[in-house]
Amino acid sequence: MDRYVSAPMSVFTVVEPGQSTTGGPSLPPPAKKRVLTGSLLLQLILLLFAVLALCGATSQVYYLWKVQSSLVATQDMINMRFDAQKMTFTSDTAPLPSAHVTGVQVTENSPSTHLEWEPTTGQAFLRDVIYRDGALLCTKSGLYFVYSKLRLGIAPCNMSQSLFYTHVVHKRTSNKVVPLLENRRQFCDDGDPRQWRGSSFLGSIIYLEQGEEIFVNVSHKEIVRGVPETATFFGLFML
Repeated sequence: MDRYVSAPMSVFTVVEPGQSTTGGPSLPPPAKKRVLTGSLLLQLILLLFAVLALCGATSQVYYLWKVQSSLVATQDMINMRFDAQKMTFTSDTAPLPSAHVTGVQVTENSPSTHLEWEPTTGQAFLRDVIYRDGALLCTKSGLYFVYSKLRLGIAPCNMSQSLFYTHVVHKRTSNKVVPLLENRRQFCDDGDPRQWRGSSFLGSIIYLEQGEEIFVNVSHKEIVRGVPETATFFGLFML
């Protein structure tokens, strides 16, 4: 008798995504979502850096504009387009510390002594700055524009003397004296033994702490001409 053997039925297995067909551990999920999240985070970080850079650039432009405005005002004063005493403030603005002293007085001809000035009369003034023994005492910490201009001259020229002078603005802090600005130039250099005329200007932005003093020194005080007051002066103003 013949035996009929039926063929085995086919078995189809449905495999879920991420599921192993061998019963082993599941495969990791696709990394597409993680890549997208990382890309978004990177874009957010770059956007944050761009915003910070824009804020820094804006504040720097504003600061440079403020400094430039102050320097223009200083240049006007140096060129004598207006008197120093006309540097006033509007009623709705608190006056910033500033000082302008003139009429230099040479009490001693020693190179170690500094120049003394007239702090109150004529074009000279003091605003929240103290004048003491030829020095300007800072009463508020901050950035200041410090300047000094000297009219110089000598007649006759003694060709046997040292022909170089130094014009220095010093700072005194905690009994320590340091030079801030310095100019060294030759005088009696035009070959005329009868007379020599010249000038020296120093100016820069300096950070001063409360209680620090600044003063002016010249190596050859005999060549300093204290008049007129529009040609020889010393001062500072807060930015």
